[in-house]
Amino acid sequence: MKILMIGSGSIAGLHARALQALDHTLGSVVGRRAEQTAEYARTYGFQSHGIDLDAALDDPTLEAAAITSPSEFHVEHARKTIARGLPTLLEIPVALSLADAEALDREARTAGVPLMAAHTRRFQPALRRVQQMIARGDLRVHHVIQRYGFLRRANVNWVGYERSWTDNLIWHHGGHAMDALLWAVGAESAEVTAQLGGPHDKLGIPMDIAIALRTPQGVVGNIALSYNTHQALDDALFIAEEDTIHADYATGRLTGKDGVVFDAKMSEVVPHEVITAQDREFSDAVQTGREPLPGIRDVLPSLRALQQVQDSYAR
Repeated sequence: MKILMIGSGSIAGLHARALQALDHTLGSVVGRRAEQTAEYARTYGFQSHGIDLDAALDDPTLEAAAITSPSEFHVEHARKTIARGLPTLLEIPVALSLADAEALDREARTAGVPLMAAHTRRFQPALRRVQQMIARGDLRVHHVIQRYGFLRRANVNWVGYERSWTDNLIWHHGGHAMDALLWAVGAESAEVTAQLGGPHDKLGIPMDIAIALRTPQGVVGNIALSYNTHQALDDALFIAEEDTIHADYATGRLTGKDGVVFDAKMSEVVPHEVITAQDREFSDAVQTGREPLPGIRDVLPSLRALQQVQDSYAR
């Protein structure tokens, strides 16, 4: 397929690399800053580049789009690709409110346009293995304790690139964490309470969040999120009747009471093979005429839970 990339930041580079590995054509990339977008286009071999999205969307040879722009533009950009009829891979967060996510889902379904949510954690080998164990009934989970955090007191991303926009702990990294937990245990909803720290004096966002939840099946969970921790945290503890599994998402290792259960031996913060697996699901679904997984509707349970967190912060 010939791909339009909307956004030219660090995650866009990972998608460009993955799409090239899958033999797709990098058509055009649209960014916000002309010089940076041109450099990105040269680096990854795009056929054209610019800062005018409407002009790029006029290309009749485009066959799909990947949206990797700053979070606050995701809904606006997705609406434009849907209107153009382009199957779209939409980076997390798909929206910054439940209402906007539900609206996008309706618009895509009405238009008959495939819209995939880039909830990349669903393609991490360790999480997939835990999800399979739970789905098979090998683990009957009572409690999940999940931690996700790193140091982000300056407005830079995981590769040290200074952003021109501010990230969102609730909807971005909270989105990863909440969807991973609910998807793993097979929950379609959760009752949520949350405590949030005050806004950062410069970034204006909460830097620490503690979430407690309970699913209708009786699984309780705790999610700790932080942009203040000097030691990066990315793991979960699945406390089940049969075993207690520690999932280290940074390495892809699962450890139980008798030792290592599974080891993907990952070393990158965002592994190429994980992004490639996700982008392969998108392209395979589009080319075979089926719905990509996960679609926006599939991640709505986590977004409903996050809206409860957002509402508690707004109060």
